[in-house]
Amino acid sequence: MGGCATSSAASPARQAPEPGYGSPSSAGTGRCSGRARILASNEKLFTTATALDRLGAKSRIETAVYAKGAIKGSTLRGPLFLVGGGDPALGNGGVRALARQVRGAGIRRVEGGIRADDSVFDRRRGVPDSDWGYSPYIGALLSGLSFKGAGRRGDPAKAAAAALRKWLRRSGVGVKAGVHRGTAPRSVLRRDPVAKHNSATIASLIAATNKPSNNFYAEMLLKRIWAKPGRRGTTKGGAKAVRRFARRWGAKVRAVDGSGLTRGNRASPQSVGHLLSAMQRHDDDGAFYDSLPVAGQEGTLDGRMEGTRAAGRCRAKTGTLTGVSALSGYCNTKGGRVAFSILMNGIDVNRAHVLQDRMAVAIARYRG
Repeated sequence: MGGCATSSAASPARQAPEPGYGSPSSAGTGRCSGRARILASNEKLFTTATALDRLGAKSRIETAVYAKGAIKGSTLRGPLFLVGGGDPALGNGGVRALARQVRGAGIRRVEGGIRADDSVFDRRRGVPDSDWGYSPYIGALLSGLSFKGAGRRGDPAKAAAAALRKWLRRSGVGVKAGVHRGTAPRSVLRRDPVAKHNSATIASLIAATNKPSNNFYAEMLLKRIWAKPGRRGTTKGGAKAVRRFARRWGAKVRAVDGSGLTRGNRASPQSVGHLLSAMQRHDDDGAFYDSLPVAGQEGTLDGRMEGTRAAGRCRAKTGTLTGVSALSGYCNTKGGRVAFSILMNGIDVNRAHVLQDRMAVAIARYRG
């Protein structure tokens, strides 16, 4: 079985014991700690940290409705454009709110139907591991306009537009014609939207990514990182942004997707440790820390380390692929907050969990 580990004291910056693997060593070092390993879902640490940095913890992702054409009385002679911003969590609540706002704007009839605009992202629906198509491990097709994480068939953007039409009708707004794909013209986008819905904050979205290890959210956030006016969000672009962000903080990562599904995502425990320590100095450090599941209590760590010194004191991101297991995060100890990273490749996953849990408990007992 192969494994690499590192630990470092993030706050205060003092030495911490090596988690397992023999005698204590200096902070930030450990057995083969500089060797790059397959990250699995520990890649989400890099993705969500970059999302916080690029987008901001308090920012939100907007989905908007624009009207094209003249409004005669209460009738819109043209279509409504539903323009996605890459919100991974758009569901019935958001679409219902959009429909009510359209009615509140005085529109009672739409003659031109609904046009679905997902142009904020490219139309690659998967990741390299799935040859850019549907992946059952993501569970939905990636799209700049998605509704309830629409599944493997059909068009996610048109599914969102169909949901809007349904809620418009329930709100008393008649919609003639059907649902079609379409990119809103710049002349339309220069107007004020007739309705808009903001997602939960980025801080909330990264928590919804890291705690349950949600692959769909991670991949959507990666594309959103790269998107800006005049540039579509792409997986390759988002991965480039992640690599740049990591490098800025003294970490190296080979990022190829946002979730860690692709085995090409690699970094050393030392680099993961650098990222974790750096995020404790970031303006949005609290949002990043709070996004990680608590040992023995929630998310992917629910049921692990219960009744131990680590329970309630350690927060960490898990990672699992065939023959790959990872655990990286923080433990609050009497000697300060300790950042650690344990990356194991070529191992039995169940046995790896036992070893990782023992290491986390050892770190949690650190006294400084």
